[in-house]
Amino acid sequence: MYNGISTRALKAHLSIKNSSSKSPYYSLLSSGKAELANTSSHEHLFQYTSGRWLYDEQLQLERRYVKFNVEALRNIASASTVLGALWREGRRRRRERRKKKKKKKKKKKKKKKKKKKKRRRMLLLEEEAIARIPNPNAGSSRYVVASEVASLDFLRNVLDIPVPEVVAWSSSPPSGCPTTNSVGAEYMLMRRVKGRQLRDVWESMSEAQRFGLVKNVVAIEAKLARVNMPGYGNLYYKDCYPDVMAMTADTVASPELRADSIIGKFVLGPSTDRLFWVDRRGALEIDRGPWKTAADYLSAIAKREIACIRNHITNEPCLLNFGQKDSAARTAHIHLLEQLLTVIPHILPPPPQICRPVLLHHDLHMDNIFVDSADPTNISGIIDWQATSTAPLFMQARFPSVFDCEDPYPWGAVQPQLPDDFDSLSEQEKAEVNEQHDRIRLKKFYELASRKFNPDIPRAMDAMRNDDDPTSFIFHLLGQTAVNEPIPLQELLIQIYEKWDLICARRGLEKEKHNPACPFSYTPEEISRHRQTAQLWAEAYNEFSNFLAQVGGKDGWVSHDEFEEALRDFNERKGMLQELRMKVDEVLYVF
Repeated sequence: MYNGISTRALKAHLSIKNSSSKSPYYSLLSSGKAELANTSSHEHLFQYTSGRWLYDEQLQLERRYVKFNVEALRNIASASTVLGALWREGRRRRRERRKKKKKKKKKKKKKKKKKKKKRRRMLLLEEEAIARIPNPNAGSSRYVVASEVASLDFLRNVLDIPVPEVVAWSSSPPSGCPTTNSVGAEYMLMRRVKGRQLRDVWESMSEAQRFGLVKNVVAIEAKLARVNMPGYGNLYYKDCYPDVMAMTADTVASPELRADSIIGKFVLGPSTDRLFWVDRRGALEIDRGPWKTAADYLSAIAKREIACIRNHITNEPCLLNFGQKDSAARTAHIHLLEQLLTVIPHILPPPPQICRPVLLHHDLHMDNIFVDSADPTNISGIIDWQATSTAPLFMQARFPSVFDCEDPYPWGAVQPQLPDDFDSLSEQEKAEVNEQHDRIRLKKFYELASRKFNPDIPRAMDAMRNDDDPTSFIFHLLGQTAVNEPIPLQELLIQIYEKWDLICARRGLEKEKHNPACPFSYTPEEISRHRQTAQLWAEAYNEFSNFLAQVGGKDGWVSHDEFEEALRDFNERKGMLQELRMKVDEVLYVF
């Protein structure tokens, strides 16, 4: 997917070729379960095939193309690393069954058990291994794979959180040397998560069951939030990255730790955030972490954006590259970021607990959650942790998408109510209102459960909901300012200057008599001139973005079934889209 880490999955079904053979035969299957053992071309595995783009399609496909040796990957899947884990489990179960068998006295019962044992052994060997190979759009493949493997190990074996078990992996060394393994690419092999995807059972779940699922999600998030990480960055194994931020049972003091003794094998290292790596960013000499403080972390992002502007780097499709900046425009944009750097230590949101580094899942939607087949309130696995890093809590706290909705939402300890005129509505209107009410109730249950069992997350969301405080927006804008243009950034800096005393008072600086003067200032004439430009820009940009949403969306992605019709519609309206884009460029030229 665009703006996210997209990985290609091959499913290795373990089946017995010959019942008398000691070595099982593995056939690699695509997501469509077409056998690859006798296939001469695997080109479709190297390409993105889940959809199409209405514009800049070649660029998008290049970002998602990675070639690798399918035969070598299949051989690795059939090696002892994968088989051994399955075979040892099978041997353990067979020993248990033999002990039970000795206790049986009747020969007839023994024969029945023998038949049942044979069937169960075959089921055991029908497990799946999932191969994941990150594409160039993911960022630095060697860091992405090394970090995800270590993160899954930490989550599974230190915090006892249900995540996939990694059985084999390979990542190139941090020195920058090319991948030398037989596959020709970084990869991970994992056991398939047990249970069913939440999407498959969601419609059949009662509200009580959904509330039960909420409680278990909150419990997992609370377990993650209670871990005191020593800094900001990504998890790795110490053996791979020995010269970065070490972790010990003392630095990660938490009641959630299941195995203190293995903490020492983990370290915090460089960020895998794709915005530090993609589109020539990987060649920049910039600070990628790890960082000890939230101010250091945010300052590094600002400096990254400065480096991108200086080197003409953008990760957006050509259609969204507004106003090709000349030297003066780039200098002005950089000056704004330098102003921001001077105030970052003073504008971090209170209280300090919401600035601490936390490891949270960024995208809890229905496809990433697996539940028990018999009881869908129990979570059997959570997948797709590849973008997970330790970052400030206030930048990560949000409603999981599985419980979120766009409906009008009453924040705080307020129970959602049906409208006063509900009884006068038609049956269809009542059904629609009830569906909306159910969505809001679910979201509210998550909020209240979090306030009770994991209060730091709603506390962080509370802090970032203050519309009167410009710092609520500026940190989320910061990471994309090289792409989003300078006008929104300057507006927020002006608001920081105008509300400086209030910002300091909310952070307790006034009471402690440490209230510093704002490091920058604007004259009334500068503010007036900017506000006029900002108004023109907002009108032009909103008109463009609203029209773009109608004809193709931000990145132009559509499904295969919708592509032909969507492309015709896009081509018919492309001229209007270009005119609206030029209006935005004209405002930026004035800036």
